[in-house]
Amino acid sequence: MKKNWMTRISAICMAALLMVSAMAIPAAASADDVVKLRLWSFGYTSTTEDLELVSAAVSEITREKLGVEVEIHRDGDGDKLNLAMNSGEQWDLVMFHAFSGGLPTLVTNGMATPLDDLVAEYGQEAVAIIGEDMMAAGRISGVQYSMPVVNVNANAYGLTILADVVDEVGIDPETVKTWDDVHEMLLKIKEAHPDKYPIVTAWGGGGMQKGFAWDNLGTGFWDGLGILEDCATDSTTVVNMYETEAYKELVERMYQWNQEGLLMPDAVTTSQGGGELIPSIGYATFENISPLKRQEMDAGTYWGEGKRGYVIELTPPFIDSNAGNAGYIIPSVSEHPVEAMKLLNLMYQDADIMNLLYYGIEGRDYEVVDGAAQTLTGSTWGPMGWVWPNQSIALTGVGVDKDIWTKNKEFDDSASAGVAIGFKFDNMMVMNEITACNNVIAKYETALRWGQIEPTEGLKQFNEELYAAGLQTIIDEKQRQLDAFLGK
Repeated sequence: MKKNWMTRISAICMAALLMVSAMAIPAAASADDVVKLRLWSFGYTSTTEDLELVSAAVSEITREKLGVEVEIHRDGDGDKLNLAMNSGEQWDLVMFHAFSGGLPTLVTNGMATPLDDLVAEYGQEAVAIIGEDMMAAGRISGVQYSMPVVNVNANAYGLTILADVVDEVGIDPETVKTWDDVHEMLLKIKEAHPDKYPIVTAWGGGGMQKGFAWDNLGTGFWDGLGILEDCATDSTTVVNMYETEAYKELVERMYQWNQEGLLMPDAVTTSQGGGELIPSIGYATFENISPLKRQEMDAGTYWGEGKRGYVIELTPPFIDSNAGNAGYIIPSVSEHPVEAMKLLNLMYQDADIMNLLYYGIEGRDYEVVDGAAQTLTGSTWGPMGWVWPNQSIALTGVGVDKDIWTKNKEFDDSASAGVAIGFKFDNMMVMNEITACNNVIAKYETALRWGQIEPTEGLKQFNEELYAAGLQTIIDEKQRQLDAFLGK
């Protein structure tokens, strides 16, 4: 079925009107009055120097407008974020995309501050930009715990591949439509370049985007502990992903490809992703597909240094219960929740801040070419717009259409909408089972996806250990909550 989502364009226009009557800017605070806030966001390549320079530049703005300074930390390692959050370390804003279990686990464990009062008093400009429809993505049991980032709601998955190598082997990318087509293309590339591995990781530690349109119902990106198998259908039956035919086909395919030398052999252990590995090690990776990704690939800006790519869509657009689930929380350990909310509210509005967060320092990390941002060779900041509150107000990249957000709206409207949009699984009742199952997942799952475990016996053993760890209890509880959500 199709579901039209309210465009965020009108909300952004509303925010623009709000900014016309901008907030009164207080006099610059003295050094003694300045509040120092610590922010954790997602990223891989930023160096200590990068973080210090961007933090200082952002702080110049926030010190003047809010009387706060910002210390920015970026990391793509979910385990490090889990450790930081569980240790009680002082943080004031956290982008929780990489946190295992996502927002429900943060709320269950008391790590996220309820935001309703803070948003009502200090966050209304952000609400106007996000839109009331998407604010619901940050609620658990009716309480606002996070502020969703401005992003595309729909997902589509497939392959991104270096254009030069596809052209070299004489393949028209428009003719590559199926997994079998991809296989034939990869074999030709491997024959032409036997010293390389056509497929590499999208990010470190076995990073790979999804291979079919399933809804994990809120327990983690690749976590199959109770899913709806296909968002393109109206099925409401919660199942074990690791027993589905789609998952079996995926791991069998990857095992075959690994045997054929099509996959990098250390995919599970590498700390690097496509941007660092293409074309030094290989040429393609499994990615999420969006209008922006297509344009960045065509312009050669996504991987950097002019590496133009083709996009091959294998899973058409769909919207699942994770729509809007990347966002920012104010951790319960924050000593400055009011200042943190004021800062977050400003980050949704201030284009200068967003350009710094998205692209880094102008002249060092990027330059402006005809009104667009061009990443400079050698920059390690790692431009990733979706990890920041509102990429829609930042400069577009070179080669990206100025009306990209209209195209994003069209992309969302074209998607199949799952039945569980808005559902948030409360995992409190099954935390012990989830912990036990996650230990089993760590043992098998990434290695299965990268073809490093023979799937016939490997899948059998994997599922036996999952059920022994309490998987059925998790599935039953998810089904109960989903039925209640759907009014059954």
